[in-house]
Amino acid sequence: MPSGDLEKAKIAFQFGADACYGSTPAFSMRTREVGFTLATLNKAIEYAHSINKNFYVTVNIFPHENELVAIKNHLAKIISMKPDAIIVADLGVLALANKLKSRSASGGSQEANKLEIHLSTQANATNSEAIKQYAKFGVKRVILPREISIDNIKRIRKVLPKKIELEAFVHGAMCMSVSGRCHLSNYFTGRDANHGQCVQSCRWNYALIEEKRPNEIMSIEEDMNYSYIFNARDLCMIEHLDKLRDAGITSFKVEGRNKSIYYCAIVARAYRKMIDLTCHPEFISGSHEIPKQVRNDIKILKAELDTITSRGYSTGFYFGKPSQKDINDKSSRPHSDWQFVGIIKKVITSETKQPSDCHPVLDTGSKNSEKLLVDSRLRGNDKVYLVEVRNEIKSGTVVEILTPDKIYSMRLDKLITPDGKTLPKANPGHELIIEHEIPLPVNSVIRNKLM
Repeated sequence: MPSGDLEKAKIAFQFGADACYGSTPAFSMRTREVGFTLATLNKAIEYAHSINKNFYVTVNIFPHENELVAIKNHLAKIISMKPDAIIVADLGVLALANKLKSRSASGGSQEANKLEIHLSTQANATNSEAIKQYAKFGVKRVILPREISIDNIKRIRKVLPKKIELEAFVHGAMCMSVSGRCHLSNYFTGRDANHGQCVQSCRWNYALIEEKRPNEIMSIEEDMNYSYIFNARDLCMIEHLDKLRDAGITSFKVEGRNKSIYYCAIVARAYRKMIDLTCHPEFISGSHEIPKQVRNDIKILKAELDTITSRGYSTGFYFGKPSQKDINDKSSRPHSDWQFVGIIKKVITSETKQPSDCHPVLDTGSKNSEKLLVDSRLRGNDKVYLVEVRNEIKSGTVVEILTPDKIYSMRLDKLITPDGKTLPKANPGHELIIEHEIPLPVNSVIRNKLM
């Protein structure tokens, strides 16, 4: 799962991820909206290891000569943090990583011997011969380009040594260009996509006319609704994980380090449950008679992915070359009918001392108040939680609370702040207290359906 900062990494792990990947803004393919510093990146790695999960660090830009000294120093710092793998795209960075890894191992670091090097999708390794060459340079796992079909994955897996692992993207935004080969952003704005600065020029409003191919001219209407002819739909392979697994994929990867914690929670939860479903005997045997309940579960999981913003979904290149239906020609803006409302940040517990009015004193640990007198407007029978609001919510709104295991529905009849005030609506940054009869874990996410 992608993680743009420490909070997103923890959410992704809690909702089912086996591993997360992330980086600082320096030397990775995501320089915008990435919240990791070297210190918090180190905390993310330590946190992953504390719960027996993995964390991979991306250093996957294509550096220029004047950047080599800086990237070498950066790699040394990353290796000292003991991540499970470093993800690289450039042969020079790969060579530097190997040298630093060997130097660390010769100095007595056992963890350095365990450090794996994974090849980024940006390297565009589309065939077995290329993958074999990268393996000779110490690559343990290759993250395949999105342009590869399942049939070709099978062919690649068949001729590769078993020790070489294959990873494939299963969800997230897709480029219109071949992985690692796009220069549109650089050409139009001077922001280098291969240095993590892509402005997604492919999703701008274009009018395309090919006068020498009259049968291929796309209809462009002269109104405010432009045709987004380079605007690829998002990848979604949740219904086909068994096919990728059977083709020889070791690991499923999700795009989206710039996405919200809600995205991390929903996608990790859906794919975790789908991976577990594919362990069902009918999936293992390849039977076409999947039990009705399992089929219903799959539909529910697919519907969950519709609650996050997307440009519509496609299976990309996995079942053949994309066609016009794989392009969203209506709008480049991601859309969803659901809104991320907030996140449960703390379970509020009673202290033994009671004030004179017999309302229990609750410690919220919030920045706004150290103590909270539970207002009589709360029922007092349920668990009490502190919620951090992320989008505007009005009193009386029906919301859903998502935990890693279940989804609960409730109406927020009153919006009560930690200091006891009742609000008609709450805005981003507000804190609220809610009660729920069933225990809810911290980091449960709250959403509502838009009208």
